[in-house]
Amino acid sequence: MLKKAQPPIKVPEFGKQKMTYAGVGDAAAGSLLADGLKSIFTSNSSKPVTKGDLNEILEKLNARYLLVRNIPQNNLGKHPYYDLIECVIVYL
Repeated sequence: MLKKAQPPIKVPEFGKQKMTYAGVGDAAAGSLLADGLKSIFTSNSSKPVTKGDLNEILEKLNARYLLVRNIPQNNLGKHPYYDLIECVIVYL
């Protein structure tokens, strides 16, 4: 007995998807929402340091004069500063 040949079964192709504006918009909205939630729930001490933060710290460390806050101004209204090179208090 010979069996009849059956027609081939059509398998849907999942690899061929079209990119749509709605899909792009949904992906962008999801990414923004995830980044926003991550930013809200991450404490400041756990956030990464930026180049701007490092440059600000380096500028402060490389300064020659540091303001002394626990000594009042002199009679001329000048503020006291600690000179890191001479190791003395100067009024500027």
